[in-house]
Amino acid sequence: MAQMESLMRTSELGIFTQASPLLDYESEAIVALVEQRGWKHINSISERIEAIYTMVRDEIPYGYTANFQIPGSAVLRLGMGNCLTKTTLLMTLLRSSGIPCRMEAAMVGRILHRGLLKGIVIHLSPKTLFHSWVSVYYQNKWVELGGHIVDRPYLAKLQARYPDYMGSFYGYGIATLNFRNPPIKWEGEETSIQGKAIRGELGSFPDPDSFFAAHPEAERRTRTSRYKLVLRPRLNKNIRRVRAG
Repeated sequence: MAQMESLMRTSELGIFTQASPLLDYESEAIVALVEQRGWKHINSISERIEAIYTMVRDEIPYGYTANFQIPGSAVLRLGMGNCLTKTTLLMTLLRSSGIPCRMEAAMVGRILHRGLLKGIVIHLSPKTLFHSWVSVYYQNKWVELGGHIVDRPYLAKLQARYPDYMGSFYGYGIATLNFRNPPIKWEGEETSIQGKAIRGELGSFPDPDSFFAAHPEAERRTRTSRYKLVLRPRLNKNIRRVRAG
C-alpha cells in the first residue's frame, strides 16, 4: 500500500518537474550551469535545494528587468531580478535538478518601494504590486521559499545603513518582522523577505507561464512609459546606491 501511494504521489508531482517556455531548463545556458555546479550529483535533497536557492539569492542581485515574463535562461543572462523573475529562475534550476516546485503568487503593497522611490515618484507606482515566490515539495509537504528575492550583499549594506534599527522593517524591497535576522536561510523550513507586505493571495500555479496567462497585467505594467522611463530607472539607481554603501 505504501509503495502504491508513493508511486501515485510521484505521478501527481510529475507536472511540477516539467519544463515550459519560461522554465527552459533544457536551454544551453541552464544545462551548462547545472553541470558546472554539479547540483544533480548532490545526493542530499536538502543540500541540493540549499545550493540552488543560495546561488539564486546571492549571485543574482535584486533589481528590476525591462520585462517580467522572461525565461529562466534570460534571467540568468541578465544577472538580476525581482520576485517574479528570480522565482522563474529558481524554479527553472530546481526542476532541472529534479526538485518538484510550483509558483505562489499574491499582491503586495507598494510600501516595498518606500526608500527606493521618493517624493511624488512613489505615487506613480501602482498601489499593489504582483508578487511571487516558490514552493518546493520537500519531505512530503510543500515548503514556501520567498527569501531568495533580495541578495545578502544588498541586505548587509541596508543593515549597515540602519545599524540601530531593530524589529520590523518595511521598504527598500523588504517587508519583514526581523530586520537584523530575517528568515532567508534554507533550513528545511519557510523562508521570506517580502512576505509581510502581502495584501491578497492569488493562489498557486504549476509554472510562471500559467501565472502570466491568468494575470497578463503583471507583464503589461512593464510596457508602460511610467515603468520604462521613471519607475525602473529610479528603482535600479537607488538599489545600486544602497549596494554601494
